[in-house]
Amino acid sequence: MLEALVWAEKPRSLTELAGICGLSKSNAHRLLRTLEDCHYVRQDPVSKAYEPTLRVWELGVRALRRVDLRTIAADHLRRLAEVTGESVHLSILDDHEVLYIDKVESTHAVRAYIGIGDRAPAYCTATGKAMLAFTPSHTVEEATRTMKRFTPLTPVDHVKLDADLEHIRAQGYSVTGGEWQAGVLGIAAPIRSADGATVGGVGIAGPEPRMRHADFDKQVAAVLATAAAISKSLGLLRAETAARPDRNPRSRSAPAASARRAALT
Repeated sequence: MLEALVWAEKPRSLTELAGICGLSKSNAHRLLRTLEDCHYVRQDPVSKAYEPTLRVWELGVRALRRVDLRTIAADHLRRLAEVTGESVHLSILDDHEVLYIDKVESTHAVRAYIGIGDRAPAYCTATGKAMLAFTPSHTVEEATRTMKRFTPLTPVDHVKLDADLEHIRAQGYSVTGGEWQAGVLGIAAPIRSADGATVGGVGIAGPEPRMRHADFDKQVAAVLATAAAISKSLGLLRAETAARPDRNPRSRSAPAASARRAALT
């Protein structure tokens, strides 16, 4: 249904969309109502035709950034794991939560575990707090609207959290110990774009006793260096992409696009 709307050159009626998708009008209408509720589709109040909203474009941009970040960060994550010996996590803020998009597991038998695609609260995780500290205040407010206690050390007081974030801004990295998962210590730093926007976070995590007996300064330096290297690589790639000459950007995709549109008409 979304493809039918996106590839169409003009808004489509319910009857047209039902025919394109091979659905009954009642089923097509239910799908469109769901897409409307999620703000992916709007119905023109006069013509009653449907068209996609910019939210679809926003999703595509977000997905592209995520792929770029994972690809660029991969080698840096492996090197950080080699230097520190601990599990390494790459994350982004998604709907005001931490979303883990890549990782490198520690080779230790006892290690901190988080899965790719897992989510966590931003206000009590190392990468989450590192990202929150360098995001606009309204993002922090949304992410901390409801603060659930997971352990006795979870920050559930806004005054305390604000002080934590201010400290993180001053030193450039975050440290959490048992705030989300008891016995786990994390160190993280934000990944910044060329314009200073926070686009992700990278960190290490491991059992608290082992982490506290390690060379803390070395671990922090490694995390900061990794975040800086990813930020630099991300900025260079996007600068190269923006500067790459393409005299006819439609030329490569035009045949495929025409075929898709023909199939939908």
